[in-house]
Amino acid sequence: MEYKTRIEVLPTYFQIGYVSLDKGLSIGQRAMLPSQPLSALHYHNCLELGICLSGTGETHVENRIYKFKQGDIQCVNANIPHMSTAYAGAPCNWVWLFVDVQQILLNTQGKLTDELLKISDIGFNGIFSPYEHPEFARLINALAEITHNDIYSELYNTLLVGQILIESARIGDIDKSSKKLPISKKLKPALLYIREHYADTQLMTAEKVAKSCNLSASHFRSLFKSDVGMTLPQYINLTKLSAAAHMIQTTNKSISNIATDVGYSEIPYFNRVFQKQFGISPKEMRKIYQNTDKENGYE
Repeated sequence: MEYKTRIEVLPTYFQIGYVSLDKGLSIGQRAMLPSQPLSALHYHNCLELGICLSGTGETHVENRIYKFKQGDIQCVNANIPHMSTAYAGAPCNWVWLFVDVQQILLNTQGKLTDELLKISDIGFNGIFSPYEHPEFARLINALAEITHNDIYSELYNTLLVGQILIESARIGDIDKSSKKLPISKKLKPALLYIREHYADTQLMTAEKVAKSCNLSASHFRSLFKSDVGMTLPQYINLTKLSAAAHMIQTTNKSISNIATDVGYSEIPYFNRVFQKQFGISPKEMRKIYQNTDKENGYE
């Protein structure tokens, strides 16, 4: 699947409680993908698979942007930043599958668990056509179409997920060698730490973030600015504001509650920095997306 590389850095946050997993697996219902500009990426602590049932749009996976159409399939491993948006003009429907690899494999103890865990994070990330990887596509479609519920179902689901992991590892993340953002491996723990704790001001000190990488605060600040292209406070603030923008666009929470949720204790200050970052106030952004939802029939 062809893609283009995104130059700018989009903040990323952990999507808490996004899906309820039953014994490590959730076969999602059909869902309509809204069309809206992306201000941030998110990630989950589980493998996310998706099948585009109708419509067109684009998916951002780390710094790669894929265009998708009906029949295309998404595969994004745990903790990989991503987000999708539909092109306006036609309904865009997907079915999503979520897998907690560790949980589903711990249900079947033994060597299989150890071996599949080893390969669970080295597989494919991105969008692909069923014609590019037909077996991978067949396995994911098979997981989405499970209808039986008998004494063999749990074992069957486990083995099918194992097949998907093996096929994903065989393909590999072909873009990993040269297409990712040039961020030092030393900073990866810090980025995960920020994404999960950005709303807690006490945890967002340079000393505590640097500790997640086993680096001194001074060395960490220098490395962070060099690799990410902005200072640590700037990145944390942008992550908080982007998470707030996402909540404004997709939830009915009050602006004051959203400000508190992302770590701002003073609402007037939140409104000022939000306006400076996005060029519109939080209330104006909500009004725009409420009108867009009405036009697209989401209400």
